[in-house]
Amino acid sequence: MDKNAQDLFQLAMRHIYGDGVPEDNDLAFRLLKQAHEMGHMEAGYNLGICYHYGFGTSVNLEKAFQLYLETANAGYGKGMELVGRFFNRGIFVERNREKAEAWLLKAMSSSDPAAVEEAKKELAVASPSVIANQ
Repeated sequence: MDKNAQDLFQLAMRHIYGDGVPEDNDLAFRLLKQAHEMGHMEAGYNLGICYHYGFGTSVNLEKAFQLYLETANAGYGKGMELVGRFFNRGIFVERNREKAEAWLLKAMSSSDPAAVEEAKKELAVASPSVIANQ
């Protein structure tokens, strides 16, 4: 990974949380976008969060979903979990239990404990019988 992309990502996250720098979602959004364009996966996921909730930009669920799907296809657990959640709840995309289950199960097999936990919760909503068998 490009060190400059990582530096941009870290600075963006500091601005999101006001960690030693002023809290500034607009600047954080721009920094995340630059890091994502340089190939930083976690920046892409967090850029999706910005579009999803309107941090530093207007809400755009299409862009949020595209970024989550991009990171999910690259193996990022949190991206997989959110793609599964979008399909499970019919957020932006048509509700699809099969796709939701597939993505949530992939997220549960990821190495990210937070993604695994959130996917378990979402899968319990989607298909309680599937989670019981895990």
